[in-house]
Amino acid sequence: MKTLTVCSYYGTGSSAVTDFIGEFSSVKSLTNYEFRFAHDPDGLSELEYNLVSNFNRHNSGHALKRYKAIVDYYSNHFMAPRYEAFFKGKWKEYSYEYINALTDFSYPGIWQFDFYDKGQWWEFWHKLPNRILHRLHIGDVETEKGLWGKELTLASNPGEEKFLNLTRQYTDKLLDFANDEKKSFLMVDQILPSTNIEHHMRYFSDIKAFVVDRDPRDLYLLTRYIYKTKVAPHDPELFCKWYEYARSTRKAENWNPEKICFIQFEDLIYKYDETTKKIMDFAGLDEKDHVNPKTIFKPEVSIKNTRLWKKFPEYEAEARLVAKLLPQYLYRMDDDKDW
Repeated sequence: MKTLTVCSYYGTGSSAVTDFIGEFSSVKSLTNYEFRFAHDPDGLSELEYNLVSNFNRHNSGHALKRYKAIVDYYSNHFMAPRYEAFFKGKWKEYSYEYINALTDFSYPGIWQFDFYDKGQWWEFWHKLPNRILHRLHIGDVETEKGLWGKELTLASNPGEEKFLNLTRQYTDKLLDFANDEKKSFLMVDQILPSTNIEHHMRYFSDIKAFVVDRDPRDLYLLTRYIYKTKVAPHDPELFCKWYEYARSTRKAENWNPEKICFIQFEDLIYKYDETTKKIMDFAGLDEKDHVNPKTIFKPEVSIKNTRLWKKFPEYEAEARLVAKLLPQYLYRMDDDKDW
């Protein structure tokens, strides 16, 4: 099984690639649900840093606890099924097995960041009895018999080779189980970040990535007037700073062309045949397996979210300012040569 994924900078249309690949009979697609556990805060990358690059008797065990918290967060929730639905109820089980495999030993113990994680009120109420007893000159509560005694300190120092081997075994097991139809390809959305991509590829046995970007003029107008989210700034000048900031490492990264493929979102619409062939060739998809063309990714629908300054001329001045500040990122066509 080969794993395919898309990497985005937020709102850049990466789901178009996910949708296109999902039209192939040889692909098991996990849809546009994002699987970010490798690169989110407290995810696999930070786990490697604390267990391998910056091993420390306190930080390493704490990092395992923080990864367990990520696992619990991404497990089932009464308001959202999250990962368990995609991994057929095995997400938490396999993740706990992975944490146990990385743990050399554990013992009843506690330190200040256990309090930090649980919050100030937890610390206040659990330290209160001893503070009262000290004031009364009575002595301490036997903490080993109380709630503090239930806390475990974890020890882990696997080294890079063992960490990567265990991590690949873990992700292989998860992804193989998610591909319950045993198809040749598994499409997983956002399992790699758009920065430091090859570092994160080390956590997977066989993976290829598409990095997708789009014209900043459209992204600005979508963010401010259509999506109306707060992920990116709504001020056009601040937006341009954010846009470059999010892509600041791209020039310095030397992507392996056999592993990482750049796709301009607009090309999927205005150069559909050429761009879809590029995707198929890179991924190793066979055109005969493209059994549902233009049923999930519909260029005639996506085109409505391009060149929005034409559709909303009242926002043209802002779009022109974005164009002025980010000329190197524009997707130019014949009708905007004066921009």
